Amino acid sequence: MTANDLWFTARGAGLSALLTLSVATACGALGSLPTSAPGTRVVVQYLHRTAAALGIGLIVVHVSTIVLDSKSHIGAAGALVPFAAHYRPSAVAIGSCTAYLLLVVAALGLARGRLAASPAGARLWRLAHSLGYLLWAMAVLHGMLAGTDRGQGWVVLLITGCVLLVLAAGSVRLLTLEEQAAESTGPRLAGRPIGSASRPAGRQPRNVLR
Repeated sequence: MTANDLWFTARGAGLSALLTLSVATACGALGSLPTSAPGTRVVVQYLHRTAAALGIGLIVVHVSTIVLDSKSHIGAAGALVPFAAHYRPSAVAIGSCTAYLLLVVAALGLARGRLAASPAGARLWRLAHSLGYLLWAMAVLHGMLAGTDRGQGWVVLLITGCVLLVLAAGSVRLLTLEEQAAESTGPRLAGRPIGSASRPAGRQPRNVLR
């Protein structure tokens, strides 16, 4: 494999990883909505897990080919140790930290069954999964800052599409949760006479004219 092959593979795997992780993030935002049909939730959650696993695999390819590419000026230490790269150390460090944290979130996701057995474990799982939105944003930032072809039109369109996809899914989730919160805290005394809720049971109104 030539240096050009390594470069194209590294960039292709990196951008493909961003795309699949965007799909995983969007499906994660929509898959847990209680308003969805059970069958729809199963399909969306399956897509969420599949896209996340594929994204992690593409990240492994992305990092491996960058390490093997001598022209990248990154090397193993630069790819694995944050801020150790000679090429755009801050941008590469964002990618390294994103990959490490993503592995932690994925490991906790695999242990979901055991964590759900206790309230503390369930809270830990929800907190770790909420970090997925932050990790996705870090991946987008890494692609925008570290990519050598970030100014090309098709790359700009790809990144813009990923951002719009996740923002749309997140907006749907927030609106749905707000509607459910409004319905659950709505008026609970509908159809009851005014003042009946404030009058103690078994007591009659006092006759002030007596």
